Order: sequence, then C-alpha cells, then structure tokens
Amino acid sequence: MNKIENENNILKGQNELINQIKINIIDTINNSCFKLTKSIPLKKEDVEQWKNLILNNINKEIDKLIEFILTNNEKAKIDEINNKKENKIENEIELYTFTPKDIQEENKEITRNFQNETYNNINVNEKIENEKVALFLKEAAKISRISYIESTKIFKIMKQKFCDVKMKKIDNESSGKEFSSWVKIFEKENKTKEYKNILNQVNPFEKDDNKKNKQYLLELFYDLTIMYFHCKISFPLVEINFKKEDNFDSDKMIDFINRGKNRKVNFVILPSLFSNGIYLQNGKSWVFTFTKKTFKFEDSIQDNLNKLLKQDNLKQDNLKKDNLVLENLKNNLKIKFNYEKKNNEKYVIVLTNLEIPENIQYKFIFYLRNKENNKIISLKTKKNRIKIDKNYEIKDFKFKLENETIIFSPINK
Repeated sequence: MNKIENENNILKGQNELINQIKINIIDTINNSCFKLTKSIPLKKEDVEQWKNLILNNINKEIDKLIEFILTNNEKAKIDEINNKKENKIENEIELYTFTPKDIQEENKEITRNFQNETYNNINVNEKIENEKVALFLKEAAKISRISYIESTKIFKIMKQKFCDVKMKKIDNESSGKEFSSWVKIFEKENKTKEYKNILNQVNPFEKDDNKKNKQYLLELFYDLTIMYFHCKISFPLVEINFKKEDNFDSDKMIDFINRGKNRKVNFVILPSLFSNGIYLQNGKSWVFTFTKKTFKFEDSIQDNLNKLLKQDNLKQDNLKKDNLVLENLKNNLKIKFNYEKKNNEKYVIVLTNLEIPENIQYKFIFYLRNKENNKIISLKTKKNRIKIDKNYEIKDFKFKLENETIIFSPINK
C-alpha cells in the first residue's frame, strides 16, 4: 500500500469514527434526558449529575478519536520502517509466509471488536465506577491466556500434519518458512474449520453463568488462539508478552477505560505483540487500570491469571525433559540378547545399556515362526524376559519407543 492509499484509509477511518462518536453522544443525551424527565421536579443535584454524565461521555468519545489518530500515526511509522527493512524476496515460499503485517491486521480486527464489546459492558449508574466492565475484562483476560496455551497445541498438530504430508522435518529457517507458507495455503483452502474442530474440544469457561457475553468470549477464544498460532510461525517472529507493570505507561500499554494521571495497573487483559523492534498497531499490552475512585480487584488477580500460564509452562518443561530423554535413548540405546534353558523351557532375555523411565512408552516386539506351519506371530511386551514355546523360534525383533521403531534386527537363534 502506498503512502496516499494509507492516508486515505486513515482519513476514512477517522470519518467513520467521528460519525459513530456523534451517534454515541446523541444517544447518551437522549437516554439521560429521558431518565432526567422522570425525576421532575428536578433538584440541583439531578441537573449537576446529568451535566457531569454528558461531559464525561463527551470526553471519553474525544479520547477515542485521539487514540485512533495516535495509533494510526504509529501504524504509518511501522509501515515506513517495515518498507525500509524489506529485502528482495527470493522465492514464492518467502513471499507467502505469515508476516507481522498479517498479524497486525488480525489484531486490529480483534481489538476493534473487543473495544466495542467492552463499551457495551460499561454501566454509568453504579456505586463503584468500572465494576461491571471489570468483571467482563477479567473473563476476557482468562480467555486470552487459555488461547495462548491452546495455540501451542494447534502449532504441534499442524506441524505434525506438515511433516507427514511433506515427509520432512522443520529444523531450520528455510523449512520453517515452508511450513508457514503451507499453513497459509491450507487456511485459504480450508479456512479455519479444522482449528475450530480442535478448539471445540476445549471449554474455556469455568462456569456457564456469563450468558450475556459467552458467545462473544467464545469467538474471542477462537480468534486469539488462531492469531497467537500465526505469531509462532511469522517471519520475522511476533513476540507475545503478558508481563505486567504496576504503573500505567502509555508507551507500552493501552487503557481505553480510565484517563488521567497516577493510574495503577490491576491486570493485563491482552498481551503485547512485538516485532522488528516495535509494537504492532494496537499491539501494546491492553490493561485494566484503577484510581482511588474506581473499581479494582483486591485479590492478586494478575497472579491468579499467571497461574494458567505457569501450569502450562510446567507441562511444556516436562515435555521438553521427556524429549531430551527420548533423544538420549534414541542416540545411545543398545540391545543384546541372552538365552537360557530351564526345566526344558527356552527363554530369551533382553538386555539394554540404558534405564528406560516408566513414563516413556516402549515395547519389545518379537516375531515368532511356527516350525510346523511356518506362520509368523508377533509377541509384544515390556518384559525383558520371555518364554519361547518349543514349537516356535524367533525370526525377527523390533524395539519401539513412543511408537517409533528404534531398532530392527534379526536375532541369532
């Protein structure tokens, strides 16, 4: 997109937002006037409250426009930097990979809808300001973390599918780009049906009591999971960060609920998206803040939210440990056999040079030939000592580790 087209799009977006702001202000005045007339005769306090409500709403709507202008100016800078950093593309695969710009477009759509849905959960008539919207944002924060966890599962499933189809591993940047390109083509042909089939097996809700927002939060779960998956296969990589800081910093965070100075961060709703040394548009951390007069969660909500990620990190660490054990076994395992006869019975004993952990799946597979009819049967076992019937002899042997054949060797009779 050239500079003129970019400026035209920004101008179009500003005009749309200005028209929406006008509608919002008119609706607020009409609704509040209707409520005000029900209180006739009016008290001075009623008029003062009505005036403050209108002024507060106008200020919030103006802030939206300012935020829009600032973020679009930032986008223009991002596009300019990305254009300068663009290298000559050598092949179609690199041309068709997921890029930070792709992620940025996804994120813009997600955050635009998220912002609109949040406004629907703001209640101007509540004892503590922002209490209702805080409950909604807390649920959205949980969804964003569950989405991040599930995106790893999508990544593993699609990676395995790619390896099976292409008969190759993803072990360098070139194969990584090929994988990214393959996913993009796969999604173009299949859309995201397969992802939703996988995600439908997950219930991201603890309770079914949030019926008003449940459908939206479910769509947010789908959209964020897919976007976070795309971040993992983007070139250059898009980094995802849920880290929280105590004090609000507009250079790193987005807060569209509260304004003013001395805001404290209660929790991170959506993580930051960072690539090429800069934040993507709308890619700063989306946070819920509080002041002395507004609502906040008293418990350590950020710690509770982080537990979701810590539990998943622990699973991932254990998986990595298991993978290291598997690699060690694959590279160093040796097997030999001893035979013994006892009470006219013949036994074979499998000896290994390494201890195989209980949590690792493995099995010895013996192929036994019937001496009378030459039929071959297989005997699968984890035991290292087996009895061989006198009518049978060992023909061949396999050792399987996590469903992968590691050793296949004939056995001396």
